[in-house]
Amino acid sequence: MDVGFDAAQRDLRRTVRDLLDREGGAGRGSPVWRRIRELGLLGITVGERHGGAGASSVELGIVLAELGRALTAVPFLQTTVAATVLDRSAAPVAAQVLPGLVAGDLVAGLATPGPASSLPVGTRSALTGVLDNVVDGPHLDLLLTPALVDGDTVLAAVRTDVAGVARTTLPTVDRSRPQARFVLDGAPAVVVGDAAAAARAVDLLLAAVAVESAGAARHCLDATVAHLRTREQFGRPLGTFQALQHRCADLAVLVESAWSTAWYATWAVDGDPATAAVSAPLAKAYCADAFRAVAGEMIQLHGGIGFTWEHPAHRYFKRATSTDLLFGGRAWVRSLVARRAGLRP
Repeated sequence: MDVGFDAAQRDLRRTVRDLLDREGGAGRGSPVWRRIRELGLLGITVGERHGGAGASSVELGIVLAELGRALTAVPFLQTTVAATVLDRSAAPVAAQVLPGLVAGDLVAGLATPGPASSLPVGTRSALTGVLDNVVDGPHLDLLLTPALVDGDTVLAAVRTDVAGVARTTLPTVDRSRPQARFVLDGAPAVVVGDAAAAARAVDLLLAAVAVESAGAARHCLDATVAHLRTREQFGRPLGTFQALQHRCADLAVLVESAWSTAWYATWAVDGDPATAAVSAPLAKAYCADAFRAVAGEMIQLHGGIGFTWEHPAHRYFKRATSTDLLFGGRAWVRSLVARRAGLRP
């Protein structure tokens, strides 16, 4: 495994960072979303036969880390995960919707049942069940979900604008990442993958959230260090006080650990899928935990200004809190790791 970025990957990171530094806004109609569409980033991992760039999960991770750094409120993560999954599907519906996903005309996403819910059940053409806390749910035109069909786990696709699908936008602490509940009642569905495809889709989603969280955590640390270098107290920069240096050193270790964990899981999605079954959920749990810790310290180490609405620190803490709770929270994700690693039934 090459742990460094090559020249093309560094150029990609620089391009995305410059874009996010220039453009603002949120949602599907924002300038940044339009530029993401124009640059073809939504099809970064989609094969050329469907209009994509055919890049790997590492390139996708580079974009996600930058979006996490800027806390960009667009449905990129879900759409690219869904597009990657469908690009690997032989189902006819995949070829039908992929051009729209790559162009940004459609938004799709993956729903993962949490610890208190079960898989939707039904036939190969209709599903019934409840899916809670679906990330970017209010934006989704197409929903992918693991489901039980005739006793077997499959990956199914459901249009969100058809009879049998009821969508409710949920209140969330993080307004930059909306969520929704979907109630399926005999909703028309199409099977797009088997149990292995469903598991790989979940792995990709968890790895994507992990690398996005690692990018956001790194920004929180960088912003905090920059503040301590310039803010003075008693005639000295705050960063010269040893107690604060120790706290930042601890955060740096945490961020580097999360960064390495996230990138390994991101690489493993393509490079070693068997390892990704454990590394992806573990990375999500660890990186979300690290992000929340660093975002909390960002508020504390910024002092009084860190507690104000005007400073962005609270937005990172809200995203970190929301991410930590996603997919059943750290306890459920670690339980998944234990089951996949054979440590528990």
